[in-house]
Amino acid sequence: MLRQPLRPEQPQMNQDPRLAWILSFVGGFVDTYTFITRGGMFASAQTGNIIFLAANFANGNWHQGFLKAVTILAFWLGTMLAAFWTKLMDHTHYWRVAALIPELIILIILGIVPTSVSNYLVLPPLAVVMAIQNSLYDQVAGVGYANVMATANLKHATLAGVTAFLYHNLRSLHLSLIYTQAFGYFIAGAITCAFLIRLLNIQAIWLPALLVAIAISIHAFLIKQKEKHYQW
Repeated sequence: MLRQPLRPEQPQMNQDPRLAWILSFVGGFVDTYTFITRGGMFASAQTGNIIFLAANFANGNWHQGFLKAVTILAFWLGTMLAAFWTKLMDHTHYWRVAALIPELIILIILGIVPTSVSNYLVLPPLAVVMAIQNSLYDQVAGVGYANVMATANLKHATLAGVTAFLYHNLRSLHLSLIYTQAFGYFIAGAITCAFLIRLLNIQAIWLPALLVAIAISIHAFLIKQKEKHYQW
């Protein structure tokens, strides 16, 4: 979490489960999309990019390896930008909402950019905005999670589920359900992309664009409702 809530006893609208599930779906969709349409590259899953980078260099494919290095650096830059954004926009309650707008714009543009356009112009900007999404929307119902990758959520879901079974711990069961849902929506996004891209080709990316627009609307509405009842 980049910034602690000013009033932790108040409802934290960025932790609404609807936002978490929507953004997890988007995370799974986007990485599947770039892997299929952009030469086996990930916008968010930098672990995969690092492995492929090493393989590219081992095979002497310096061009592809360098592209992955640039994308990894772009994701790192996006994470840094999220921290600066948090400080820069601390005068408004809508700072997280505003941070999703560049992602929405990029996803819309991707649907009209042909695959012949260089990946250097596509993947780094996408990696930046996906890193911002992951950094600013990293809590659901008071629990930290990741919405652009699945491994950590799967680990936490499994460990919490086993703990709940062994020790009859309801808190662990609750955690397991949260992480399982995050993992499930990520997988759903990936599978949906795999099928939708066969029908719509590159325009399939407009589905996550629509979902980001919905997330923006939901979060803005929730903040507006909170402003009617709380001061912070």
